[in-house]
Amino acid sequence: PGSSTGSSDGKIQNMKKKVLVVYKKDAYQQYIQEQQDPHLLRLLRERHPDVRDMQEAHAVHEETMNGIVHAMRQLPVQFDLAYRADLKVTRRYDLVVTVGGDGTFLQAARSVARTPILGVNADPARSEAVFCAASRATFARMCRAALEGRLPELRLYRLRLSLNGVWLPHRALNDVLVVHDDPATMSRYRIQIGARRETQKSSGLWIATAAGSSSAVLAAGGVRLPWNARRFQYRPRELYHGRLTHPRLTGSALTPQTSVRVTWLMRKGCAFIDGPHVKIALQFADQLDIRLSVSDPISVLGLSKTQHPQAIRPGGAV
Repeated sequence: PGSSTGSSDGKIQNMKKKVLVVYKKDAYQQYIQEQQDPHLLRLLRERHPDVRDMQEAHAVHEETMNGIVHAMRQLPVQFDLAYRADLKVTRRYDLVVTVGGDGTFLQAARSVARTPILGVNADPARSEAVFCAASRATFARMCRAALEGRLPELRLYRLRLSLNGVWLPHRALNDVLVVHDDPATMSRYRIQIGARRETQKSSGLWIATAAGSSSAVLAAGGVRLPWNARRFQYRPRELYHGRLTHPRLTGSALTPQTSVRVTWLMRKGCAFIDGPHVKIALQFADQLDIRLSVSDPISVLGLSKTQHPQAIRPGGAV
């Protein structure tokens, strides 16, 4: 990653803060500019509206990145730039800034222990980015406030996983999906929660944090939890009911004292952590244990505790 040092006056002068800026590459940059995808290049020449939108999104992203770098150079900080796919944190930082959307935020969060994170939504017109409190317009003010300790801090709890009794290095801020390699193949596994256990067939099993409760697990019939809830939940998706199958463990919110054990009962499977980029391979009889870790919450800046309304989706179990 590149680095730069800016200078300015104000309260944070001489504090020598170190900031890591993690950014994404948009689709236009990756697939058209860098990879020269022939299909997309043809559509671009034909002025296809969806590829034109991709080009316009690229311009917005570039404008945001230029604005973030310019703002960083006005502050008395030392900052490094890191592309999210190549991210390896090898030094201590006082602040992590992510530029993109929730995907970029989640990738950075996997590499952060206790360093606070400020997310920047690079394109608010196209990206939900629920973890990102800042935009290009507000970044300079919010970054200065973050460095001065004046931004509200929200602590979010993550999931910890062990495979066959060995703890994995990854934490999930959003969710874990346990599923077959092939999305068209039904998943077969045994789920155990406390003393209750049963074998299920479904299109996969979601285990989600409170922070991730408004995304995929909610669409699968789960419940929406407050941002800072010390709870997590499980929810099978498209659960099979048949003559020999009468599942009872259909989803609920759980406390940190409870763990979810999944025994994989097929030849091939995997567990995805916070999206597609971290994939844990599973084979027959593997045991995956998932629990909420309350000892190492991640600190997210600029978010309000009320951003996740404490509402229950109709039909959801708690």
